[in-house]
Amino acid sequence: NSICSTWGREHFKTFDGDVYQFPGLCEYNLASDCHGSYQEFSVHMKRKMAGGNPTVSYVVVTISDLSFHLTKNLTTVNGQSINLPYYKAGVQLEQNAVYIKLQAKVGIVVMWNRDDAVMVELDSDYTNRTCGLCGDFNGVPVYNEFIHNDRQMSPIEFGNRQKVHRPNDDCEDPYEEEDEPLDRATCEQMLRSDSWSSCNTVLNPERYIQACIQDKCGCSNSTDDLCVCSTLSEYSRQCSHAGGQPPNWRTPQFCAKQCPFNMVYEESGSPCVDTCTHSDTSSLCKDHKMDGCFCPAGTVFDDISLRGCIPQSECQCKHNKVYNSGEVYQQDREECTCYEGRWSCKSLSSPATCGVEEGSHVTTFDGKAYTFHGDCYYTLAKVESKFTILVQLVPCMSQEFDTCLKTMTVLLNNDRNNVLVFTADGTVRHNMQAISLPYRTGDMNIFEASSFHILLQTSFGLQIQIQHVPIMQVYVTLEQSYKMKTRGLCGNYNMVLSDDMKTPQGMVEGTASSFGNSWKASHMCQDREERLDDPCSFSVENEKYAEHWCSLLRSPESTFAQCHAMVDPETYYKRCTYASCNCEKSEACLCAVFSSYARACAAKGVFLTDWRKDVCDQYTTSCPPSQTFSYKLQKCQMTCRSLSSEQQSCTSDFVPVDGCSCPEGLYQDDNGICVPMAKCPCYYNGAHIKPGKSINVKEEHWSVTHFFHGLIDDGKGSCVKEHECPCQHDGFLYVTGTRIPNQCNTCTCKSGRWECTDKECPGTCIIYGSGHFNTFDQQTYGFHGSCSYIAATNKCGNKTVQDNLRVITENIPCGSTGTTCSKSVRIQLGRREIELSKGKYTEVDLGKGTEITYKIRSVGLYLVVESSIGLSVLWDRKTTVRIILEPQLRMCGLCGNFDGDGQNDFTTQGQLAVSSPLEFANSWKTSSSCPDVEANVDPCGARPSRHNWAKIQCSIIKGDTFKNCHKKVDPAPFYENCVKDSCACDTGGDCECFCTAVAAYAQACSEAGECVAWRTPEMCPVFCDYYNDPHECKWHYNPCHTPCYKTCLNPQGICNNSVPLLEGCYPVCPEDKPIFDEENQICVEECNVTTTTTPPYTTSPSTTTTTTTTAPPTTTTGETTTTIVTTTTPPPTTTSTGSTTTTTTTTAPPTTTTGETTTTTTTSPPTTTSTGETTTTTATTTTSPPTTTSTARETTTTTAKTTTPCITICEWSEWYDVHNATVDGSDWETYENITNSGKHICENPRDIECRSTVDPNMDFDDFVSETKQVVSCDKKYGLICKKEDQLRPPRKCFNYMFRVECCHEWETTTTIVTTTTPPPTTTSTGSTTTTTTTTAPPTTTTTGETTTTTPPTTTTSTASTTTTTTTTAPPTTTTGETTTTTVTTSTLPTTITSTSSTTISTTTTAPPTTTTGETTTTTGTTTTPPPTTTSTGSTTTTTTPEPPST
Repeated sequence: NSICSTWGREHFKTFDGDVYQFPGLCEYNLASDCHGSYQEFSVHMKRKMAGGNPTVSYVVVTISDLSFHLTKNLTTVNGQSINLPYYKAGVQLEQNAVYIKLQAKVGIVVMWNRDDAVMVELDSDYTNRTCGLCGDFNGVPVYNEFIHNDRQMSPIEFGNRQKVHRPNDDCEDPYEEEDEPLDRATCEQMLRSDSWSSCNTVLNPERYIQACIQDKCGCSNSTDDLCVCSTLSEYSRQCSHAGGQPPNWRTPQFCAKQCPFNMVYEESGSPCVDTCTHSDTSSLCKDHKMDGCFCPAGTVFDDISLRGCIPQSECQCKHNKVYNSGEVYQQDREECTCYEGRWSCKSLSSPATCGVEEGSHVTTFDGKAYTFHGDCYYTLAKVESKFTILVQLVPCMSQEFDTCLKTMTVLLNNDRNNVLVFTADGTVRHNMQAISLPYRTGDMNIFEASSFHILLQTSFGLQIQIQHVPIMQVYVTLEQSYKMKTRGLCGNYNMVLSDDMKTPQGMVEGTASSFGNSWKASHMCQDREERLDDPCSFSVENEKYAEHWCSLLRSPESTFAQCHAMVDPETYYKRCTYASCNCEKSEACLCAVFSSYARACAAKGVFLTDWRKDVCDQYTTSCPPSQTFSYKLQKCQMTCRSLSSEQQSCTSDFVPVDGCSCPEGLYQDDNGICVPMAKCPCYYNGAHIKPGKSINVKEEHWSVTHFFHGLIDDGKGSCVKEHECPCQHDGFLYVTGTRIPNQCNTCTCKSGRWECTDKECPGTCIIYGSGHFNTFDQQTYGFHGSCSYIAATNKCGNKTVQDNLRVITENIPCGSTGTTCSKSVRIQLGRREIELSKGKYTEVDLGKGTEITYKIRSVGLYLVVESSIGLSVLWDRKTTVRIILEPQLRMCGLCGNFDGDGQNDFTTQGQLAVSSPLEFANSWKTSSSCPDVEANVDPCGARPSRHNWAKIQCSIIKGDTFKNCHKKVDPAPFYENCVKDSCACDTGGDCECFCTAVAAYAQACSEAGECVAWRTPEMCPVFCDYYNDPHECKWHYNPCHTPCYKTCLNPQGICNNSVPLLEGCYPVCPEDKPIFDEENQICVEECNVTTTTTPPYTTSPSTTTTTTTTAPPTTTTGETTTTIVTTTTPPPTTTSTGSTTTTTTTTAPPTTTTGETTTTTTTSPPTTTSTGETTTTTATTTTSPPTTTSTARETTTTTAKTTTPCITICEWSEWYDVHNATVDGSDWETYENITNSGKHICENPRDIECRSTVDPNMDFDDFVSETKQVVSCDKKYGLICKKEDQLRPPRKCFNYMFRVECCHEWETTTTIVTTTTPPPTTTSTGSTTTTTTTTAPPTTTTTGETTTTTPPTTTTSTASTTTTTTTTAPPTTTTGETTTTTVTTSTLPTTITSTSSTTISTTTTAPPTTTTGETTTTTGTTTTPPPTTTSTGSTTTTTTPEPPST
């Protein structure tokens, strides 16, 4: 009913199902949104007669301020001609062999067959909001559409009212005609035939039979066959939409259709076509089946070479060019073979390179890039017993953050007498002595590759390239034999991106500054701070200069464009603008970045030439006389000295470089002149030898470093022994023994090093804003796509999977600019699909696949979907999606492949690792018909007027609000994304985009252990009070709340997965109603305890998921609590030999309750212990066996009495907080102060527990560790915090509280009474058992139950046994609230093979119970599995403590 259509000469079907005829030939409003102040869409159409046949001449669709004019041969948008497919602002146009389809994300689909039929499908959100020939979409036929002034209109009058008046439009309204008698036999015979039975079942054909008759009547100029084609086509289309299977009713002679290529026409098929590049499109399709041209079974459409439908095995691959199946493409890290349209790749043993560029930009061996402004010597890379590489970073000029690489020192074989030093001016020293190049010593060679570059090559797998023009840059290359052996600023070379920032102490740091500081070579150097400001913000001129020249890197017309597919220019563009604004020598830094990009391209096999033509050209024209400039130099023997070696001392296996060198055939002499080989002098062992002369060369040794033994600097200016060394993390020092969390692991400080557990942690992929991605392996990139994309799937390449797992995301834009306002998410879990959209979720049965259990719940601002197989999805109902994977899962998609290696995350759907995020992300779209994103547009460049506003707003991320997080999470990328999104949101949703970006950083801080309450009433407020009823204050905002807290559905408040702390509105229940009922969204005193066999996850398509729960223990003060359980038992599976009835009543001794009372309920075999409380349990069992008449025999029971001398009972006190730290900055919560305040505390506490009142849910040690407060918590005296001891701001104590555990002993007595009972005769049709046990404080212990089991008997006689146990106690006095617990057990009929019945009756008389307080009765239900054995009797032990003195 969400579909309206028109077809043939004059037929219309409204959204509400009316079919009528209207032959108008003017332009009419087919459907529009007309019940709001703002019209979101309209669809107009006009018919004409062509050769006596009706046809639609054009369709006009308006979405917001975009107007689409569709004709058979031309499509325009706002008057401009366009090519299909087309996408803009959430509107996609595409065409196939039959239809033109317009689909808008506002919720409308328009399809036109380029002939007579137009179909409009609307989202249910438009219910009762439309007008036009399609009706009002209110779900009621006739009503409103054809009613005017309380009279029913004719279709002609109704249609004429929908006319669109155009200027100078000469169009006449149709008029009423008399109905003629019609012959329906032919039409009825066709539409009610057996071949249409599937359609007749789901769609009544009567209205289409009437339309067919109308067609035949008005079709005088054509054959009868052609007259009915349009109505048969429409019935076929509507049948497919309704879920039926129309027949292939067309023949070459009857209503035939032609298809292109080798496609075939079918009446019902998936409109999502499987192609060579997207072979799973049909399985991801959400669209209805429809008629059209399809590929034959077993084939896919060739969308690469457009060869029509081919077998998958004949598909080609595409990467820059087309590869046939079997052809090989080789890149630096792997060799890939095209196979059936996908790549099959094998890794190559290639070295890894770490670079230090522009003085402050470091890229590790594993590909992690960061910025660090050092001012010291730092360990760049170190391999034990092999080499150590140190770099000296210093401020270049007067600017603190204008950092230059000044020298590089290489210590070989840990020999302090074998030190090489390279300086920024190109000088090389060996043990303090300047050397001439080329130079060879031992297993090492040094030579000039060009006037700009020096190379160090070794025989043990180390190669270093030193660039010294225009500024010094260093590239260290290691063979794969060094994997997992390196340490330093270059990372650990283990092919895992996330742990590259590991300090010498073994901890992974969150920011570049704390990581870089840890590798300084001297503790005399000051630690460097993270740079938070933007260097381009200080000078408009510098900013314009940087943007103008750096844009060459991204320009599709520049020389650099030929490398874009191999090396993404975005990273280099950011570095270029940063360096150009930051450096005092702007051009030198600019040219350094350009040369870095050219080098990266050369490493990928793309050699850029002439890139210096318009910029940095002074270096090409300043070569020494006789030398020439070249962009590609890869020779190693370029000097006369190199020719004198007996063997070639260097190799050419290095990345080609640019610079000045001698022309081919000439060699450089010692004076820098290029000469022919014949004019080169002679050398011996590096010395210039004149004819007849010789020299002696003595060895010199130089020591570079002195080490001191004994005490060690602890980092705070004190000397300590080595085992007392503290550990450092996030800029803070931790004493030996400190334990801190590290994701899912725990790290302990031991003798100055962190020792961490080594569990595999879950991976998290984050997608937020307009297209910011952080993969499972922590690779970040930006991609603003308009299609639907696979974020994660377990079907990677040709791998077959048992359970189908997919997460698909799609941006939902607002306004004509295409700004993303929200995201829709589809989660496929085997047979089920959950769609998250418009703040809600829906569940769909896909009809095939494995049943995977899952649950859906709201947590704060998020909707959380958790599956039992380790996949969880968190959605903030807007633009943020977080996908959490347990370590055992491996997936691929936009979120990467979760193998730890961030460098291969850009693996396409065809299984090829690429460098371009665009090529990578485009490959993961769900349909090949959706257009690719050609370039990532800079929104601030397109909207410069918003740039300053965006930077001002987003400065909160770098400001004081988040200052405590800056050392844990680098704010720079979050700030940059915030500015981009704030620039993009220019048509509404400004604050939404900005708030989402800031919330992303706040969430990252929370997960790093730093909770930041950044929202205010003025900035991105969250109005939790909206959810409170009048005069209620239950809902409160919390920036970092645990996702699992105690509720009726989760009584323990335990999280079984990896969902992080989340912000949002959470209930804070009052003391009198301490438990939150999730189903009813209210606070309750006690939960209705419902335990069923429903698992904790559900696959039910209901809108609410219920999990297995039990009521949490309720703790109150000065009251008595009772627990209630109701049990239903299914029929036993074995034969019962009788039924037993037992009644027991016990009255407790006097009880005085003044403290905390807790109730615990335990099922059989019971072991119930209650401390300082009164517990009452009443059980009623109703059994319905067959009617039995029996005669009892006499039974005798013996009596015993035992006494247990002492039982130790321990209980926790209330929380004490008598001193307010806000008054004087100190907190003295001592036992003395507690007593002086009038409160009671026990003399010798067994234990003490302390908490901060600021964050009472946080562990005390964690709170102290995080805040660096100096505070003591000791059971000997309480808690003390002194203001003068606090060394960190705010330099005063927070407020604390504590409670103590106190213990005392009691004596208990156990009594068993035996009674002999005469034999009564019992006739029963069922039996009822009631058991009541009341036990006084301090202790009630039931340690078990004795059951006697006898084999089934076949006795036909009947006996009855009655046993009475009597226990009398004084009355019970309770000062506080009394709760009654009722347990009801219902047992279904059992199968009885004997008529034996036993009745045991126990009666106890007691005085009445005196209760002062409120009495509450609660009833719950429990389902118990059926028993599998037969019990014929039981022994009951009642334990009654001696009454204490009150």
